[in-house]
Amino acid sequence: MNIKGKKIGFLGAGNMGEALIKGLLKTGIVPPESLFATDVRLDRLKQIDKLYGIQVLPDNPTLVKQVDVVILAVKPQIIAQVL
Repeated sequence: MNIKGKKIGFLGAGNMGEALIKGLLKTGIVPPESLFATDVRLDRLKQIDKLYGIQVLPDNPTLVKQVDVVILAVKPQIIAQVL
């Protein structure tokens, strides 16, 4: 799958989500305005927004409606709750 030109959303903006966001931005394939994230911690979302300039959204359903690709960046023990 080619992600160029796609909107990519991260459910979870913790360490794993941040590493993926940082890596995608470093490659230059995906611009910050094409990356979206949600997280249970509002302070974490503000930090990610400030660091990377991506789009942060208030909840998972909003994110899923906005993007072409959804990446689940959460710990395995909470995946069922997120889904």
